[in-house]
This record gives sequence, structure tokens and C-alpha cells, in this order.
Amino acid sequence: MRLLHRSLLRLSLALLPVIALWSAVFFLVARHAVRESIDDGLEDQQELILHRMEQDSSLVQVRDLGLHGFALEPASGKVKKHFSDTLLYVPAEREVERVRLMTKGVEQGGRLFRMQVYASTVEEDDLLEQLLWALLGLYAVVVLTLIAVHRAVLGRMWRPFHGILAAMKEFRLGRDNGLREVPTSITEFRELKQAADTLVRHAAEAYVQQRAFTGNAAHELQTPLAVAVNRLELIGEGSMTEEERMIAIGEVIASLERLVRLNRALLLLARIENHQFEHSESISLRALVGEVVEEFADLAEHRQVQLSLRVDGDLHWTMDPALARTLITNLVKNAIVHNMPNGWVAVEVMPQGIRVANAAAGKALDAERIFLRFHKETTADAGTGLGLAIAKAIADLYGLRIAYRFSEGHVLEVTEGDVR
Repeated sequence: MRLLHRSLLRLSLALLPVIALWSAVFFLVARHAVRESIDDGLEDQQELILHRMEQDSSLVQVRDLGLHGFALEPASGKVKKHFSDTLLYVPAEREVERVRLMTKGVEQGGRLFRMQVYASTVEEDDLLEQLLWALLGLYAVVVLTLIAVHRAVLGRMWRPFHGILAAMKEFRLGRDNGLREVPTSITEFRELKQAADTLVRHAAEAYVQQRAFTGNAAHELQTPLAVAVNRLELIGEGSMTEEERMIAIGEVIASLERLVRLNRALLLLARIENHQFEHSESISLRALVGEVVEEFADLAEHRQVQLSLRVDGDLHWTMDPALARTLITNLVKNAIVHNMPNGWVAVEVMPQGIRVANAAAGKALDAERIFLRFHKETTADAGTGLGLAIAKAIADLYGLRIAYRFSEGHVLEVTEGDVR
């Protein structure tokens, strides 16, 4: 059921008891007013009859209530005045009618009488019946009018919402740049449109990145597979010397190892983005960075890179130990591998985070692209192109901020964000 129809139904159901109660109260008040008017008329009629009896004493003998409109009967004591509704045969109308009867004790000629005076309520009953039907008709008109007005007003007010909904249904990833404009002056709908635009923009960005990632992943996987297949075909032909065959086997093994590293990196990245690392503990950066730097000392020496560590204090982050080590390892290894002969790598533990800087022979890198998957500024060491992407994913997972800047070298900093 549409929201407009449901709101109309709820409104009608809410108005039903309210207007019904109001109609019932109004009807009872109107009937009470009519009865009071009849009772006042009966009292006036009684006064006229008593006045006539003072002039004509024979009226004391009137006993036929239906014929004369009043009747008197001797009473043994005082009679309390009261009113009642009853049926009475009226000879003038030759039918039984509903009447309003007043009974009251009177004194005439020193004698007590029980006097009854009536007035027909047929016309008043017809009036009340007409009033009842009028109220029912008014109720129907009011409800239908409210529904029509409510539908017109709400239909116009909800038009921007339906426009936003239609725009979202029309949007297609990869074809449209964003949702079409839907003008509205209603704050909630403007906020809904802004939220929808943000969601669509993020979806479009994710789609573009995913498409690029798929293409890059396919290319990265295809290259070592093609190399391995080509070398195996050459080996299978048997036309190679023993030395050439050993070289070809080494290339196949290197290609397969590259595939293994790439597969391992992709699986790790998927697990990080799916929040599959639930174990966390307090990690001392001073101790962890010291261990990683010591592990890479031989690699740095082999590549003729001077590796140094500076500690300005200790800092603890609560995170998975394996991911913490992966984060530091990727940053340090990236700085060593993408370096220059006789270069340097400076690792620093700061009160607010860690900094990894390395020598640079060229210009600054693209800070917007270095954390993208498979993005490579160089082809050094045939890397997977996922090291910094994994570091960025780990930092995002734990609310850390990772940033790049160029200052007499390439500098990567990981600082505390919202989560420690």
C-alpha cells in the first residue's frame, strides 16, 4: 500500500471515532434542548388550563386525556411533578402517537387533583430524525472533504519524494554521472536528495575503482601466467640446452611465486575489507617498529640503502597484531625497494604515530593515486602494486590516517584517528 493511501486510511480511521463522538454528543444535546422546550410548553399549557378552570369549574370533571389534551383525577396526597414519554391514542388523529406527558399535583376548590397534560412529539421526533440524517450526511461530507484535501495537499507535498525515487530508479552505474535534479523547498527532502547524491557518488566511485581493479587484476594475473606457459612450451619442445632449460624453469618458478604473492595479497585485502580480523590487543609501536627495522636491515644493506630508526617515545595502538606488523612491514619494505643506490630510509616513532621517509631521485608522487590497487610509479622488484593499498585498508579499518607528502624525499605518515 502506498504511503499516501495508508496515511489517508489512518486519518479516516482516526477521524471516525472523533466525528462520531461529536455527532452523538451534538445529537444528545439537541434532543435535550428539544425536550426542555416541550417541557416548558407543557408547563405553559398547564398554566392556561388552570386559568380556564378558575372561570369554568366543569373542567374539573375532564377525565379523557386523549380527547381534551389534559385530564384530572382526585388525589389522596401531594403528587410530585415529573415528565415521561409514552404512547397515547389521540382521537383527533385516530392513531396512537408518541407524546410527552407531564404529571403534576394541583389544588382546585380546596381539593387535590392529579393533573396530566400532554403534547405530541411526532413533529419533534421527525425533526430529530432529520437532524440525525443531516449529521450523518455532514459526517460523510466532512470525511470525504478531509480525504480529498489531505490527498491533494499530501500529494503535492510528496511530489519531490516521488521525483527523487524516480531519479534513483532511473540511475544506472557506468552510464549516468549522478541523479537528476529534483527541486524542493522541504528540508527533509533536500537532506534525502543530498544523502542519495552522496550514496550514488560513492557507488559510482566504487564502481569505477572496482572496474579498474578487475582490469588490473586480470592483467597482473595474465602476465605471469603467459610467461609461465610460454616457458613451459619451450621446455616441452626439447630444443633448449640444459642451461637454457634451467633458466626457463627459474622464470616459471618466479612467475608462479609472483602469482602466489599476488593471490596472498588479494586475499588479505579482501579479509581486511570484510572485517574478518576480530582479535585486537594493545600493540607497542616502539617494539614492533624496532623488530621490523631489524628484520629489513639485511635487505637494506643488500640494496645499499642506509636504514635508520629514531624513537621519540612509545605509542600503543589497539589492533590485530598480524595486521599491525603488515602495516609497518609494507611501509618499510616499500621505502627500501623504491629507493636509489646509496639512498636512505628514515623510520621514526612519534608521539602521534609513525613516519617512514626515503630518498627520492625524482619529483613528488601523485598523493591521490599511490594508495590505489595495482598503481605503480616504478617496476622495481616486480612488486604486486598492493603494498600501500593494503596499508591504507588496515589504517582505515582501525580509524588511522595515512598520508603522503614530499619533503626532500618521499614521506609516509600514519597518525592516530578516531580509533586507538
